[in-house]
Amino acid sequence: MKEELKEENHSDIVNNIVVISDSEEEEEEDEIKPKKFGSRKRKLDSDSDDDYLPETPKKKIKKAEGKPKPEKKPKEKAAPKEKKPKTVKPKTERKKPVRKTKTKENVLQGSAGEGTSNVQLGNPIQIQDADRMEWNESEYVAQLQQVEVHIARNIIRLLDEDNTIPFIARYRKELTNDMSPEKLREVKAAYDMVKSVKQKAASVMKSIANLGKLTPYLERSIRCARTINELDHIYTPFKPGSKRTLAERARQLGLDDPANYILCGIKFVVLEQLLKPQTKGLDNLNDIELGLQHIIADVISKDRNVLDYLTRLKNNKSKSKKEKEGKKDGKKAEHAHKDKVDNESKFENYFKFSIPIKYIKPYQVLAVNRGENLKVLSVKLNVPDWVLHRLRDFCQRQWLSRGIHFPLRSRLVNSSIQDAYTRLIQPFLIRQIRSELTQKAEHAAIEVFATNLKKLLLSPPFRGKVVLGIDPGFRNGCKIGVSSPTGTVLCTDVIYPQFGKQIYPQSDSNALKLKDLLNRYNCEVIALGNGTACRETETYLNVKYTIVSEQGASIYSCSPIAQKEFPGVDPNNRVSLARRLQDPLGELVKVEPKHLGVGMYQHDVPEKQLSSSLDEIVTECVSFVGVDINIASDCLLRRVAGLNSARAEKLIEWRRTNGPFTNRQQLKKVKGIGAKTFEQCAGFVRVIPETAKTKSMSKPSGSSKSKKSKLTDESENPLDRTWIHPESYTVALRFIEKCDVSLEDLGTPQFIRKVENAVTRI
Repeated sequence: MKEELKEENHSDIVNNIVVISDSEEEEEEDEIKPKKFGSRKRKLDSDSDDDYLPETPKKKIKKAEGKPKPEKKPKEKAAPKEKKPKTVKPKTERKKPVRKTKTKENVLQGSAGEGTSNVQLGNPIQIQDADRMEWNESEYVAQLQQVEVHIARNIIRLLDEDNTIPFIARYRKELTNDMSPEKLREVKAAYDMVKSVKQKAASVMKSIANLGKLTPYLERSIRCARTINELDHIYTPFKPGSKRTLAERARQLGLDDPANYILCGIKFVVLEQLLKPQTKGLDNLNDIELGLQHIIADVISKDRNVLDYLTRLKNNKSKSKKEKEGKKDGKKAEHAHKDKVDNESKFENYFKFSIPIKYIKPYQVLAVNRGENLKVLSVKLNVPDWVLHRLRDFCQRQWLSRGIHFPLRSRLVNSSIQDAYTRLIQPFLIRQIRSELTQKAEHAAIEVFATNLKKLLLSPPFRGKVVLGIDPGFRNGCKIGVSSPTGTVLCTDVIYPQFGKQIYPQSDSNALKLKDLLNRYNCEVIALGNGTACRETETYLNVKYTIVSEQGASIYSCSPIAQKEFPGVDPNNRVSLARRLQDPLGELVKVEPKHLGVGMYQHDVPEKQLSSSLDEIVTECVSFVGVDINIASDCLLRRVAGLNSARAEKLIEWRRTNGPFTNRQQLKKVKGIGAKTFEQCAGFVRVIPETAKTKSMSKPSGSSKSKKSKLTDESENPLDRTWIHPESYTVALRFIEKCDVSLEDLGTPQFIRKVENAVTRI
């Protein structure tokens, strides 16, 4: 067997599907198990049936029995020198185990005990093993993300409690083993996928139960499914409106029980006894045998052990062979419709394109999928023949190694394995592989988009300076806008420079106007948009400038947010360009992340998934940077962890009615901000003394208790300037007291020096 597998060039599965385990090592494991099983049965009971023993263990056992020499017999007699009779009794007892009868009971109970209808979607002999394959969310997420089970369990619990990623990453590090926000998002995505599989499984079971076709084994198979593709594979025959499968037609003819007897080897089946000349499908032996083959093939294709074996072939990358021989067959994209010249020019690189699947890049997968959707490319995925050989060996060990042997059973099971692979398993395998490739490519595209967006949002600001923004153009001129250090619009104008001609600053009216604006408002830098006429305007300027991305600026200038912020001003993006240089985070959050143009194939990935991921990135950036609660805009506040647009509006309304916030505890007075919302957002908002007005402590006469509470509510707390969460204020105050420093000196060099000295002493 090993020599045959070596000759089959196992590198094909590495090149075409996914890296698999070393065939030699896996075969050794597969042979060891039946060897132990068979040898122990022969030692336990001399009357054991040969039908339950594989042929290979017999030969090995005979060789093992032939090796001992007769000279060793006196040694065995001399061995029982122990006088304790207790040691002899267990040996006789061990010779009478019920293992032989247990295996028979498993064969009989799996079919007759549960009913022959249970055989529809799996091997009834393995019913007890099917229960063990049921999984829970935490273990599966831990397996997918390669994290400890208790860490995955903690993260799932935190997510179920409506905790946000920024809050978990900063304030629950002890529960996540200091996991980064990027890894937390991956775990969250895996958990969302697991929940969708669970919901899909519940929906499938409910639909099949309504049809009255839900059997115990079918329910176990659905509960054990770990992907949407597996659930669809199981549910396809039961979908309303779908054509009846060949297996269903054969079952309606009453061939379910005989097929079960043949597959499990329960008893002999004589095809002549199934003949019914008046019934179509049972009027000749060929049709009867074909119907039995369809039922057995359906059982094999949906067996839980077979699906798990195929998964192991695809996913086990740790023992892959490195040999590469012959031509590599892989994903091929061929020229399809020659009449679409425009689309053809875009996909010329993928005509006659062939590549091993393990080497294909995410952008190539998305490009091939797009070409296929446009009907420009035709995609084919080749699976090597040796996969069938491995699967046939596995199925033979699964079913033919036990039960009653007769020629009809061997011939029919082998033909059913071939039929199941060609008609059911191979198409399912191809669909699953393509789906996995697409999912990985979409995930990579979203990850690139998120990484670029995070870098863009966290660009260093140019605060405290007057900036002049220029939106370059040819026909409509260069639009100019001057922004104050606080973002207020100081001036807007338009100039029409003559590009390509020699410039005389003393006589050029456009140059004089630009110079006048720079001197009048003391502008320190020019923010130049990177759109049309950018390079020409760049050569026109002879002052300090920087180029700013215009992506999304035009969309923002025509949005309701811009109209509300600049009422009565013509739509323009010149001021937005200047603000993007002064405060990138505060200005870019006003634009939908998908309009910023920092990703690839954004129209080929799920829009909902992309928007959700990018919104999480914006929330993470805003939360980790922090916002001043008294001057932050509505667009910025709604991006804070725990807040949304409605809560941000209520917060601004409270700030407008009651004045600036003096401490974080006042957030609880805002309508819509409860205990959970306060827990999520309190650590990410700051109360800066420079922007918070000091409120008068003199209040109308009243009870001393109420006066004390109002005083406490409106008093300032220096810890509100830090990222320390209010839930940790008690610990922070004890630490400050331990270091013998004053809370009023928080942030001063003296405070920092004393704390460092105290920490070194500890």
